[in-house]
Amino acid sequence: MQDHSTEKKHTAYPKSGFLGANVRLQSNPKIFRQLHALYLTEGAREYSIWSPLIRGYIVQGLPKEALLVYSQSCMNAVKRCSVFPLLLKACASLSFLRLGRNLHAEAVKMGVAENVMVATSLVSLYSKCRDISAARCLFDEMPHKNVVTMNAMINGHSRTSDMISASVLFDQMSERTQVTWTEMIDGFARNGDTAAARRYFDRVPSEMRNVVTWTVMVDGYARNGEMEAASQVFEEMPERNFYAWSCMIDGYCKKGEVAEARKVFNRMPARNLVNWNALIAGYAQNGFCKEALEALREMQTQGFKPDEVTIASALSACGQLASLDDGKEIHNLINRERIKLNQFVLNGLVDMYSKCGDLRTAKAIFEGMSHRNEVCWNSMITGLAIHGDLQQALAFFSRMESSEVKPNDVTFLSVLWACAHGGLVEEGLEIFAKMKDKYGLTARLEHYGCLVDLLGRAGRLMEAFDVVKSMPMDSNDVIWGTLLGACRVHMNVEMADLVLMEVGASESGSDSTDNARSVLISNIFAASSRWVESEKVRVMMLKNGMKKAPGCSSIMLGSANAESQPHKMGNGSLGSACRLNYTR
Repeated sequence: MQDHSTEKKHTAYPKSGFLGANVRLQSNPKIFRQLHALYLTEGAREYSIWSPLIRGYIVQGLPKEALLVYSQSCMNAVKRCSVFPLLLKACASLSFLRLGRNLHAEAVKMGVAENVMVATSLVSLYSKCRDISAARCLFDEMPHKNVVTMNAMINGHSRTSDMISASVLFDQMSERTQVTWTEMIDGFARNGDTAAARRYFDRVPSEMRNVVTWTVMVDGYARNGEMEAASQVFEEMPERNFYAWSCMIDGYCKKGEVAEARKVFNRMPARNLVNWNALIAGYAQNGFCKEALEALREMQTQGFKPDEVTIASALSACGQLASLDDGKEIHNLINRERIKLNQFVLNGLVDMYSKCGDLRTAKAIFEGMSHRNEVCWNSMITGLAIHGDLQQALAFFSRMESSEVKPNDVTFLSVLWACAHGGLVEEGLEIFAKMKDKYGLTARLEHYGCLVDLLGRAGRLMEAFDVVKSMPMDSNDVIWGTLLGACRVHMNVEMADLVLMEVGASESGSDSTDNARSVLISNIFAASSRWVESEKVRVMMLKNGMKKAPGCSSIMLGSANAESQPHKMGNGSLGSACRLNYTR
């Protein structure tokens, strides 16, 4: 059967007819993969075979396959000048700078490095890989340049925030294309100068102002949070593409204006997967997790299949809801639809299972990953810490330190939290010192809060107080409240008085506007039998309309996750299917 299958492939795509079949190949990536396997097996070296195959892979957005064809089929074959730009484009899209330099050396040896197409591709490669000095050196030495070369160099300068150099090149150009204008508008917007971007947009010749230039301007405003200006340009667009709609949705979501994003989405005459992904991601990033999952279901009912971006957002929503049932449903969807398990999806699975308390599955996925970044390490450490497996959290931290991935500020926040809740004072102090001494990280207010909590729980209140006083930034009610809470636990009224003096509150707490802190102060006074002061705080709270917020629960009935409600139970039983996940 195998031989017969191979014969059919030969009949369908004979070597002599390969160039003619190239049009059909560009519309079918599967045929490219079949031919790739076929010609590698035969050891094909003919230029007429592998050159269209490389070009086809790049057209299909498969640069790794293009480079694989080159490396295994034709590295030792006779080189052609026309293939270098294709290979360099593949290297640029993958940020394979080392391989790009090797190709540069090959071009020099072959004497084609000064060819304008090859040299321009090299400038583009170095620019996209952010080796701007190499790009500029090559650009300056080129004997001949065209508008594509100039555009590539402008792109390089804008990527490194050097818009002055980009503007100088722009002014030197005798000929400009629509790409030139787009690069300048996008470059200034990407670097936060929307006023300059708008000036260039207004200068675009009418014959070059198309949907792309309009969309780049909308994206520039939206990316910088200027949604009023983005909306104005968006409404003026003669025509809109899918990306322009996505820019508006994404821009509103990043500002937290989810309702406006949904309004824009509802106006769309037609939608694609990118538009749905923008909405689902926006919901998840703003904590509208139920809406994110509902949008996913709505998207599927309209015939769209989720991709890796969709799945990553949906898993984030499940993790935030601590909804293991929904998370498992998404995991089944991944397997059913054979969605690629890339870094984002695997990180999302680890994060979801960790937050939902299924640490065994989270570990299994984590251990099976061939590449781990700081996100998945942090997810495992945080999940273990939150669910009480503190020693394992520290063990994973030690493994992370021994790996190629170095801890970041989020890692240290999770580990310090674990130390505080596990009573591991000396370990916590040592880890806090590591942040600056070993990794050069600057502690944020949250890290100091964990340190105060660590010392406060251990009864080392004066040390905790000294930490607050020595912080390089101003404290807040949360940190003072943490210290006050420790004072109450350890019945240290003198330290509580000292804290109150620091926050500028009188013994009656009349200057306090924080509900939780006022309740805490009242309780401290009551615990030390200072009933008059305790009553004064309570009276002040009533006078200011302050109320103690009741504790809340997340109640899951079957597969429906109910809204958090105060702890007020009726006479009826919720039944054995009810699970209570206390948020505090």
